[in-house]
Amino acid sequence: MKRYLLIFVVFVFPFSGIVSQTSEVIMNIPYSGQKIKVDGDLSDWTAYSEYVFSDTLHSFISKNHSGELNTVFPSAFDFNGLLLPKSRNKAVFRAFWNGESLNCAFMVWDRHFFAEKAGRIDKPMIHLNDGIELYIDTKNEHSAKMDINDYQFMVDIKNETEVFKGDLREMLADTVAVPKDFAQNVLFYSAVKLYGTLNDNKEDSLYIMELSIPFISLGLVPETGMHMYMDVCVNDIDYPVSKTVFVEEASTAMWPFNWSGYSDFGYPELWKGVSFTGGPGWCEKVSEKYKSQWFLIYSLTLLFSLMLISFLVFRVRKLRRLPQVSEVDNKRFLYQPPAEEMSFNEKILQKASEYIIKNHSKTIHSEELAKHLGLSLRTFQRITREELKVTPTNYISIVKLNLAADFLKNKVGNITDATYRFGFSDPSYFSRLFKKYFNISPSEFVKKNNSR
Repeated sequence: MKRYLLIFVVFVFPFSGIVSQTSEVIMNIPYSGQKIKVDGDLSDWTAYSEYVFSDTLHSFISKNHSGELNTVFPSAFDFNGLLLPKSRNKAVFRAFWNGESLNCAFMVWDRHFFAEKAGRIDKPMIHLNDGIELYIDTKNEHSAKMDINDYQFMVDIKNETEVFKGDLREMLADTVAVPKDFAQNVLFYSAVKLYGTLNDNKEDSLYIMELSIPFISLGLVPETGMHMYMDVCVNDIDYPVSKTVFVEEASTAMWPFNWSGYSDFGYPELWKGVSFTGGPGWCEKVSEKYKSQWFLIYSLTLLFSLMLISFLVFRVRKLRRLPQVSEVDNKRFLYQPPAEEMSFNEKILQKASEYIIKNHSKTIHSEELAKHLGLSLRTFQRITREELKVTPTNYISIVKLNLAADFLKNKVGNITDATYRFGFSDPSYFSRLFKKYFNISPSEFVKKNNSR
């Protein structure tokens, strides 16, 4: 009982946007771009409208309130033998639409779940089980009888389904109040979740039915402001088959009720009007318009992104790569040329070279050198890139490597001496840089110069 009480609190009290039960009310069904999973769990429903209604319990109410139901029920049916329902039922109907489907849900509070009838190909009988019926007039015609534009979706508590459609051949027959045919090849999705047990004397709580009806199955293209007529109905059975009298497709334990307060349905003139409100945003419209081309667009975008990233990586690596001596004309910055022949950038690099030569044994960082020159690091980076196509870090290394080459060439010291004299971290790192720049290892360089 605690579990059922919790369910009652969760589903009953948070209801929002509830529509009052009057035949004049048009139910506004909002748009939502959400994609739901049809599983009987409504926690993924974030936008919807609701309609609350309950059964009439004590008497059948027909379309003319006269009690004459023989337009639907067979003439031999004994209305005096009707078994009164064991509990008063309450239903909540939810709905929203998106670009693909009309999505509906029923929450029905029922203390006795019964579903003993099985569907039959020749005569569907699932309306004699607990369940729901949803009628839709797709063309907003509001005619007196069901026609080829009217649909009836039926789902019982075991999730057995059937779809009916207005039958044009029987429309003109005066004796047929609801001209329709079954075994319609109409696709829709449904799921049922029970809070209780079937066909026993235990007290149950509620059941939830979730439906998703693709618009393409109804021959519709949904749009904001579209109008339709609908009838939302509940079939209530409280007694086992053994206690029930059946006449054709009618039962003495059958207590149906709809959101208009009637006990018999199928008359389109009594269905309620609904209107589709809201609609997809600009981004969603574009996605929907080009969804068939999304794979191509995605592929081209991915290819372009990869090409752009590859190009940027190549540019960065090329810029940060230590060039070979043949690629850099840096001698003019290591030795003092006439000042009048130097540009602003060349004077900056000459001043930078002087600082590096003066502090050749230290580890010099780009930021430190730019600050000494009175420049921002970005400006110094631009100058080294424009003049030598290298980074400031590589420029510092180039100046030091030239100094180290002169040191080894003049036989002032060995490779280890050159490493630490010019501020390199260790001989192996110095050797790698030396070979990258001069295209010859320090030992080969020394051997080559000693042989002269």
